[in-house]
Amino acid sequence: MPNDMDKSAARDGREPMNRMDLREDEYIAGRSEPLAQFQRFLSGRADGYTIWSLYGTAGIGKSFLLNAFRRQALRAGAVMLQVDSRDFNHKGDLLCRQLLRQMPGGRPPLTDPVDACLTRLEQLAAETKVVIALDTYEEMGDLDSWIRERFIKWLPDGVLLIAAGRYRLKDQWILSPALREHILFMPLEPLTGPESTAYLRQCGLTDEERIDTVWRKTGGHPLALSLASVVRPHEDWTGRSGDWEEWFEHLAKAWLREVPDDLLRTVVEAAAILLHVNREVLQAALDRDVGDETFGQLVSLSFVRKTERGWMLHDLMRMAMRKQLEERMPAYFERLRTRAALYYAARIRESASYRNTEWEVGELFYYTGIPLIRSLLQSYSRGRYTWELVTPANLDEGEAYLRKRLEAATPLKLSGMDPETEERYSEFVGKEDMTMTIKLLDLRTWVELDQQSVMLLRNTNGEAIGLAVIIPIHKGTLPSLIRDPFASPYLLSLTPPERRLLEAEPPGQAGWFIRTIDYADWQNQDMVLEAMYLMFSYMCSGGLFFASPPPMEFFSMSHLNLGFQPAAGVIHRHYDGKTPTPTFVLDTRGDKLEVFLRFLLRRGGLPDELILFDGPGSQLTEREREVVALVLDGLTNGEIAKALFVSEITVKKHVSSIYSKLAVKGRGQLIKMFSGKPRIG
Repeated sequence: MPNDMDKSAARDGREPMNRMDLREDEYIAGRSEPLAQFQRFLSGRADGYTIWSLYGTAGIGKSFLLNAFRRQALRAGAVMLQVDSRDFNHKGDLLCRQLLRQMPGGRPPLTDPVDACLTRLEQLAAETKVVIALDTYEEMGDLDSWIRERFIKWLPDGVLLIAAGRYRLKDQWILSPALREHILFMPLEPLTGPESTAYLRQCGLTDEERIDTVWRKTGGHPLALSLASVVRPHEDWTGRSGDWEEWFEHLAKAWLREVPDDLLRTVVEAAAILLHVNREVLQAALDRDVGDETFGQLVSLSFVRKTERGWMLHDLMRMAMRKQLEERMPAYFERLRTRAALYYAARIRESASYRNTEWEVGELFYYTGIPLIRSLLQSYSRGRYTWELVTPANLDEGEAYLRKRLEAATPLKLSGMDPETEERYSEFVGKEDMTMTIKLLDLRTWVELDQQSVMLLRNTNGEAIGLAVIIPIHKGTLPSLIRDPFASPYLLSLTPPERRLLEAEPPGQAGWFIRTIDYADWQNQDMVLEAMYLMFSYMCSGGLFFASPPPMEFFSMSHLNLGFQPAAGVIHRHYDGKTPTPTFVLDTRGDKLEVFLRFLLRRGGLPDELILFDGPGSQLTEREREVVALVLDGLTNGEIAKALFVSEITVKKHVSSIYSKLAVKGRGQLIKMFSGKPRIG
């Protein structure tokens, strides 16, 4: 039965304590000082610190501690608002909307959410203690300066702000003595031996030798301790030497073997293949239903976190599980990866005609892109920047951006490693060459021609930090494009009937010409991704998309890697009067969208299942096609049952149905029927 505090919480709109919350408290170990510090704040005995910088490495328990704070606050009748930086676009008004949604009696207004948020915070602070916790703070981007320079100065007295992330607050946060004296730095370290022992005993471990081994091998790393607590004694990871990243892989492998529920283990393995996890894509990858209980178990695991687009596994666990699954069951691994890619290809094909599919395109490129693209997609969180159309009213600001860019050019420098393949990449272009992206650019001409042509990229402070000129192609713009030195070589290479297809009636368009996509800091990977997602938003929209970027290898390879093709025989020298410059084209009009999606799948080493079953297998279900694929691989019914995690009786029923639909009498005839056909699965 709920106690009086729980009833009170329910009345004023706060979430009441539940059995899971109470059980979680029993697992807290080694965080006595932060918890005591938080309790002092709740009881009104705070020591003047109104900003806490809670920081530590991945998996060290930052989010776990914040949840413990939340439970403390709930017991004390206080209000704690918790927001993850990866769950909203990084603008001040959107942060305030997130906070308002969590406040008792606070609903986001249609206008001025900042004022509404602050007003409601003042009301709450007059009644009780208020805590605002911002998790994954290192990915807050430019909103950091808004929070530091504005938000914290507007907060009512007594409100505690917790910035939790991998790194301590630094730079501008500590330059001002007045600001610095309000900051409490709270590093989270691995658990000590006694703390680890207490935690492992709470998890049910009693053997002292095993407890000591687990602590020494994990170094007290909380996430690793959580996994190790359910692994049998003397598993192979305990005998490994090397750094903690190396043995983490072996620990994850051992942990998976010890998950008591076979279905949950299967679901966790499949989730490790995905970038973002939701129930729909998970079911598509597994080709089976995932029930409420099983999905709830998945998302409640300590290494799974909620994001705006679903859930993500902790990077360490995802990479460790992915690697061990690929080594142990390579064929099954490829089937999961293939189904996930096909799911997003199908979503794009079904939705591109009526909505923006930039998200699905980005997910598909995770499975089919090059190491640089894959690496950036994995580490990127949207929301730090906003594209804004340039009109005559803000044209001066766009022109000021161009002048500033010419005066303060930066080189392009990108380097890193693809965590999926451990392949390294490195790109560099000197700053002088990077001014070519805006050479001979007349913004006024394009804005006056079509006010959908030019966009400014703004950070959370409203500063212009990037620019895109992407001109819609229609009757009104086509004459000017044919005269433009960068667009005309391609347009004039088209036949008159081909050009007439581009004469769409505005405000419609037949496609777009990318005159430029430019940003102030070419070493900022988030800006690179922002430009990439902008291109994703156009790529599958059913139009002709072409560009003639500066004649540098980085730009040429970038377009090729995104699926553009060089226009045969179309060359100009307008950037510097001498260097041959090609034009790149991506055409997704009509059936060509299907061709493009097939190209991406093939490039990713995935089977082109969009056309595999035009022949004898067209009437088979997805599961029956998978059974055929395994039959062609020579597996017995028992082996197929193990590969698909179903019973052998179920496999026999599928095989019988296949024989009936295809009118064959046995495996020999089935194999002969598909002999020479593309493999499925």
